[in-house]
Amino acid sequence: MSLIIDSLAKLAEKFSQKYPGEASGVATLDGSSKVVEDPGSAAYTKGGASGILGLDANSRIAADQAFSTGGSDTHKAMGVIDYQDTTVGNVGSGEDDLMSYTLPANTLNSDGKAIRVTAWGTGNGVDNINLRFHFGSDITAFHGASPIIQWMVILIVARSATSVQKGSGLLQASNPVALNINATEDETSGIVVKFTGQNLSDTSDNAVQQAGMMIEVLN
Repeated sequence: MSLIIDSLAKLAEKFSQKYPGEASGVATLDGSSKVVEDPGSAAYTKGGASGILGLDANSRIAADQAFSTGGSDTHKAMGVIDYQDTTVGNVGSGEDDLMSYTLPANTLNSDGKAIRVTAWGTGNGVDNINLRFHFGSDITAFHGASPIIQWMVILIVARSATSVQKGSGLLQASNPVALNINATEDETSGIVVKFTGQNLSDTSDNAVQQAGMMIEVLN
């Protein structure tokens, strides 16, 4: 027991030396031992120029705000910001929202920032349907006017310039289809990312369904 206490004491001392105080905005740990923002510091604001914690050459939290590739380049952390898996389908004959997520303001706050959207679902294999991807007001119709049984799409959307986003992706359904996205959304506001479905044959519900969606911030 004394060895365990001694080890914990040394670990606490090590962290107290590495992270000397909240006044400088250094990292702290939450209840799940994950690095979190120091609530008392304005230095760490998510998505800001100085807001992403990084690692130094000794794999310690550092102020350079980036992770080393092992070479001369660095990259920001990536991760899932939204995941949904409750199946939703069209209702009647109109265009209906399937899964939707509002990308927080300033997620794409500099050129080259990107997200990846992965979505999947099913069709009844009988009715002609439309599937569309919406990035704000930009609409990409990626399947139209034919039945499908299963579908999956992977899209990457990146900021090209202020209020300019470009992207591409691939739909796998009856046949693979390449997708292109050209949007002009204001990144300082929330951007709605969603899929819609429509039954073109009749008013049957669930002619097209979305079973899942995952959105990742890539950098």
